[in-house]
Amino acid sequence: MAKRRMISTDVVSTDAFLGMSLRARELYLHINLEADDDGFIPSALKVTRMVGASKKHLSELVDKGYLIAFEGGLHLVTHWLLNNQIRKARYVPTIYQKEKALVTTKGKVYRLLTEEELAKKAAEEEQQNGVHLDANTDAVSDPNGAQTDDALDAQVSKGKDSTEKERLDKNRQDEGDTKKTPPPLIIPSVKELTEYAEQIGYQDFNPEKFLTYYGSRNWTLSGGMPVTDWRMQVDSWKAREGDFKPAALSPKQPAWKPANQNDYDFEELEKKLIAN
Repeated sequence: MAKRRMISTDVVSTDAFLGMSLRARELYLHINLEADDDGFIPSALKVTRMVGASKKHLSELVDKGYLIAFEGGLHLVTHWLLNNQIRKARYVPTIYQKEKALVTTKGKVYRLLTEEELAKKAAEEEQQNGVHLDANTDAVSDPNGAQTDDALDAQVSKGKDSTEKERLDKNRQDEGDTKKTPPPLIIPSVKELTEYAEQIGYQDFNPEKFLTYYGSRNWTLSGGMPVTDWRMQVDSWKAREGDFKPAALSPKQPAWKPANQNDYDFEELEKKLIAN
């Protein structure tokens, strides 16, 4: 809060101000010193006693229009904005925002709003800001942001539910991302392929052919899914080669064989027949 206070001669040099009692004028100067940066002072009665004045002098300032009185002993310096021009960097808003909403300014002079003006202002605020449902908490709040105890309890409960829902949704999303996004493939070298083929006993494996084949397919399978483990594909090649490799053929047997063909010696038989 700014510590320096000023008094405008446009206020204290008028006949109306000089026509008040000396105690009332003195009290006015001290009240200006104690008011906050918007001109509100909650301790006007204490200041009155400090300067040796009485409630009569305080009431004189109110009756003459130099102070505006609120319930609970709060007062507002009517010509505060004429007296003081506080730099924005030093300005501290009053804590009496509810009472400040009941006044307006005209020519830098505070005045109370009439009942008609208050009703119009309330209708405009309700239309523009109004009593609304918070989109995130469903808690009912007034234009100043004040919430009832029930609304706050509902907000806390909804907040817990919302937090739990967000956590579950995040877990589901993480699980979905894990399923949808396979780990990146590290393309093997010819040496790695050769060593692995020897390890599994794949003697006829051609690593260059393997790399060319999957490179041309951008390392995807026939269904469009990416290759995630090249070792599994080498195993698959080995298994398919075993399935399609033709089995060793046994020598063809003749379709027929003369009965007891090897039991006859035709040359010897011919000799015997000639001799006879």
